[in-house]
Amino acid sequence: MYTLSSDFTISTFLKEYWQKKPLVIRQGFTTFVDPIDEHDLAGLAQEEDVDSRIVSLHDDGQWQVHHGPFSDYETVCQGKWTLLVQGVDRYSDDINALMEAFNFIPYWRMDDVMISYAVDGAGVGPHTDQYDVFLVQGKGKRAWRVGVPGNYTPHYPHKDLQQINDFEAQIDVVLAPGDILYIPPGWPHDGQALQDCLTYSVGFRAPEQHQILQHVTDELTSGLKQGLRYSDPNLSQPRHPALITSTELSALRGMLSDLLASTDCDNALMSLLSTQHLPDTDIGILVTTDEISAYIEEGGLITRTPGCKPVFSEHQTDSDFTFYVNGEAFTTPSSLKELLWEILKGEPVDNTMFINSDDKASLLNLLAQLINHGYWEMSD
Repeated sequence: MYTLSSDFTISTFLKEYWQKKPLVIRQGFTTFVDPIDEHDLAGLAQEEDVDSRIVSLHDDGQWQVHHGPFSDYETVCQGKWTLLVQGVDRYSDDINALMEAFNFIPYWRMDDVMISYAVDGAGVGPHTDQYDVFLVQGKGKRAWRVGVPGNYTPHYPHKDLQQINDFEAQIDVVLAPGDILYIPPGWPHDGQALQDCLTYSVGFRAPEQHQILQHVTDELTSGLKQGLRYSDPNLSQPRHPALITSTELSALRGMLSDLLASTDCDNALMSLLSTQHLPDTDIGILVTTDEISAYIEEGGLITRTPGCKPVFSEHQTDSDFTFYVNGEAFTTPSSLKELLWEILKGEPVDNTMFINSDDKASLLNLLAQLINHGYWEMSD
């Protein structure tokens, strides 16, 4: 549905720009048509499980931030205001398709699509982000200024709004519908709507050390699996009772290294890298393999739900193939591996794919699990 312009070369971008420097991509999407409008966005921001906020600058120079869900827009849409809604790709097939246009970056690095609707003159102020982002311009026009990385001191004009002082712009552009601005982490930027406009922020994540360690620790301890305990059968009398020797510290670090090199740690990392905070889905009555089989044979399609981004490790056993969705592991016979390469990148399961499967029973069992978890669905 969304295809980047042939003038955009993925290999050149990854070599010269990704995490290195910003890039303006004029007409990255030619003849771009907004997949959503401000009314749809406002409707989403009324939902309890949707992360949304309104940032506004008033005539007296004061900034305000209001968090959704919103029931009354009249009181909060004052001054120069922007409505921002996170994770819209998890609720819309069309927005999910927009994110898929950037799948030359691995799924596990993808975070979400935030959409902002800003009135003329509105913005959120100069700031830096710690993630990569492609800013896709929808309807209207927005001016962007981008500086160079530096030691910018954050300040808070509102307790929920972090900004930095103004900076010298290296890039000063106006984006029109279909234009894209790529900004790496740490590069200061500031956008201002020149007219009422929509902007799609395709964001990417990069987990921090402490986040990785915390998740791995939680995963490894949640199963109450007994780990290796420190021992010192060859202990000799220390020179001082308070002394911890380099040998002892080295042994403790070795225990951690062994744990981090274990299969259990790999599984915990895969769980972390597949977590996408997908919305809770009320499946209702669970679907059976017989129902799925009949549905496919009648021409139905089984497709991924919006925002679902499965991942799998390069290392697989000869007998099984394991992949992860939203923190959960799914293991199937390796006979489905070739088919799963297509399914996991978004190809719908249709009757032709089903007929050509070498292991229909395993495929049906897997589809039943995925559908009943809310990760795939029987498309109408």
